[in-house]
Amino acid sequence: MKGFFITGTDTEIGKTMITGLLTRYFLSKGVKAFPYKPIQSGAIQVNGKWVAPDVKFYEEITNQSFNNETNTYLLNTPSSPHLAAMKDHIQIEPHKIIQQVEKLMAQKDLVFVEGAGGLIVPLNEETTILDLIEDVSLPVILVARAGLGTINHTSLSVMALRQRNIPIAGIILNQNSPDGNEEIEVDNQRMIEKLTGVPVIGKLKYIDLDKEKLSELDEKQLMHNWKMEILEEV
Repeated sequence: MKGFFITGTDTEIGKTMITGLLTRYFLSKGVKAFPYKPIQSGAIQVNGKWVAPDVKFYEEITNQSFNNETNTYLLNTPSSPHLAAMKDHIQIEPHKIIQQVEKLMAQKDLVFVEGAGGLIVPLNEETTILDLIEDVSLPVILVARAGLGTINHTSLSVMALRQRNIPIAGIILNQNSPDGNEEIEVDNQRMIEKLTGVPVIGKLKYIDLDKEKLSELDEKQLMHNWKMEILEEV
């Protein structure tokens, strides 16, 4: 177990939350886990300094500080990486990301690499997130919404990964809306597993970040029914 690539079926699907929770879970087990967000668009200013909002999230949820190795590209525009990079007059070079993954894996017990958006998000004019995942050569954790529409999106994402012979460790369903329908969500999980043959290793309940403090979230309670042994055995 050296690393996983966390990707999603869409943007705003919960990849950062899942990355943070998994990092916190393994850190609590004494594993030297590290979250790596190679490309962050939509940088924010904090005390006059540009920072990555997803890295800030990692630090808040784990109550740890991470060094400047957490990002390779920090871009200002909140858009697809290729457009944000173009507006910042830089070129995203995937080989630099691969080198950083290799460096982190040599230093840490476990590295979680969080992608940007879904699989066919362009990094530049030639390369997509899917290409990067293939080149990084890590098993994938696929994050998908729990509710309506997820069967199609999740199944298509699994098909795209399998076309490249990319191993899939499992699917995590995120209840990213407070208005979930339990009957639909239970059946969604059943049908996703039946259609794809990929296990749903966990389901994350809706978390209202306006009301709950990240540092006070209990990852063991949130993840108590998750099939963590699947990740631990990879």
